[in-house]
Amino acid sequence: MSRNNHTITTTRIHIMALDGIVNVNSLFTLALFLGLAWYPTAPDPTTTLITDTSCIASSSIVEDLIAFHVYSFSSFLFSSLIALAVKQTIKIFDTNKDDDSDGVLRSAPLAHVNLVALRAGTLVSGFGSVFGCGFLMMALMDLVQIKLGVLGCGSLHTFAAVTPLVILVPSALFLIAFCIGNASCCRLYEVAMFQGVGSDNGVKYVLLQYSNELRKSMQKENQPINLLSFPSTLNYLSFPSKLPSKYLKIALFVKKWPHRSLAGGLERHALTLHLALAKRGHELHIFTTSPSNSSFPRYPMSNLYFHLSKPTAAGYLDQAIVWKQFLTQNSTGKAFDIVHTESVGLLHTRSRNLTNLAVTWHGIAYETIHTDIIQELLRNPDEQQAYALTERITKVVEEVRFFPHYAHHVATSDHAGDILRRIYMIPEERVHVILNGVDEEIFKPDPAKGEAFKQKFGVAKSRSLVLGMAGRLVKDKGHPLMFEALKQMLVENGTFRENTIVLIAGDGPWGARYRDLGTNILVLGPLEQAQLASFYNAIDIFVNPTLRAQGLDHTLLEAMLSGKSVMSTRVASITGSVIVSTEIGYTFSPMVVSLKNALYRVWEDGRRVLEMKGQASRQRGLHLFTATKMAAAYERLFLCISNDISKREDYCHYQSPFN
Repeated sequence: MSRNNHTITTTRIHIMALDGIVNVNSLFTLALFLGLAWYPTAPDPTTTLITDTSCIASSSIVEDLIAFHVYSFSSFLFSSLIALAVKQTIKIFDTNKDDDSDGVLRSAPLAHVNLVALRAGTLVSGFGSVFGCGFLMMALMDLVQIKLGVLGCGSLHTFAAVTPLVILVPSALFLIAFCIGNASCCRLYEVAMFQGVGSDNGVKYVLLQYSNELRKSMQKENQPINLLSFPSTLNYLSFPSKLPSKYLKIALFVKKWPHRSLAGGLERHALTLHLALAKRGHELHIFTTSPSNSSFPRYPMSNLYFHLSKPTAAGYLDQAIVWKQFLTQNSTGKAFDIVHTESVGLLHTRSRNLTNLAVTWHGIAYETIHTDIIQELLRNPDEQQAYALTERITKVVEEVRFFPHYAHHVATSDHAGDILRRIYMIPEERVHVILNGVDEEIFKPDPAKGEAFKQKFGVAKSRSLVLGMAGRLVKDKGHPLMFEALKQMLVENGTFRENTIVLIAGDGPWGARYRDLGTNILVLGPLEQAQLASFYNAIDIFVNPTLRAQGLDHTLLEAMLSGKSVMSTRVASITGSVIVSTEIGYTFSPMVVSLKNALYRVWEDGRRVLEMKGQASRQRGLHLFTATKMAAAYERLFLCISNDISKREDYCHYQSPFN
């Protein structure tokens, strides 16, 4: 839920609930206190409306009146004190310090607390109010008997006063108790389940940020959701983990199949997704280029087939050859249920007649305009001016023209999905958003591995902050920006220089320049997946200074699943899908001064704050960015696209668990 661009988290909603409890309790407590103070003794019998002396209330009823007032007063006071104690505890551990270093006002108050204790405190406080209302109702019944006669006399006026009291108040109390004890009747629970509640080391975290259309679609009573027109990312939905009743024959076109650590984001996406689909029993046929100087990897799966072909001079798939291979396999056995292409692995000239085709875009020309603007702003005066912006506009126009030749489009970020719908004018039912996912079994918190990794590379324990970066060390990944920021900070701040070390996993032209900065920078070279998992556990925060506005970087997701806070350039794909709040990490404008301010903020916050942000980061990662989540979303979309109505298949409708 967003209000004035401020994210409201579960912690803040609990504070609002506790405020409501305290306010209501205060009114009741004040009323009871005044009642007891002004009328401390039994009412004067002459003030009653009773004519029959046998119907006058006994002294025990009068005693009960006073006792129930005291019990009610005590219950409300107890409830208020518990609520105030819980609220104060949250404020003490508030981690969202005010910061306007980038001209942005941070939302407050926000904290990462043990949600079990928070719920228990709220539960106890709520039931205190329930008991207070119950005792107050019984006190009012005694008051009615004192004023109008005891119930045993059968007075119509007595029953007329008591009957609404004993029906309406207990009904309300039951409803309140049910809502407190079973959060599923509350809107908060619905949103929490939808956005994902995970637990790790006793900490739970929920981000309540979603579009108005999404909320409306989930609120429709008993109305299944049409997946083809679902307005937000499919990662939000929970699909069953059991194996599907229908197994698909899937064709994949990808320019290059990843080999060891030498893989870009597109290739890693292809590997992670399609191996996961193969493990779930689907038949995979992968059309890709053969490696020039290395052996092709082998997998122990009988349902995974590779169809290799020699790449073109530019390194792309030879469309004539792969199309011939595809037609052969399409006519062997049953036809393909789904054709999937990673970006333009299969060109639009071949795809225009395939209604069962889905293309996953890892970057589109419109997004890269932002990249070109950044590159131009960062260009040194002595560098030649690029004409990429003019060329990019032409490329966007070309894409708008040929993109409709693909039947279905999968965007890897919420921002890219919005562009495809609005700018590229693709019909909404043909645009789907599925965020990238990484292997949650590999990338997970393991402090022991992190310590061993630091020991191996000689990272001293005296270093209070370990920054980490990974990937290709090239210009468009933002390394000139990061290099200049670190260079200035290491010169101007001796304490920062003594306490900070930067670990860099990757290679490229900027590796040698980083080494020139001295012993504060360790360039480790490219790492295998297992080593990379240890690398993430060794750092305090992962920094991604990318200048590329397109796609969704896997390294950020790997760091999040490893339980690390993240920091990245403020581009739409990242702020819209990954670092959506300050509880997860930090963002900065692609300028040296902004990057330095963010790095200093990280240094000042220290490890304790970074650990809490890392826990929140992992919870979002577990809910949205796992390979399991991504594969489940693709599987259901592919089943939907291949839906056979003649066989009464209904894979395109998703029944909300809240209906």
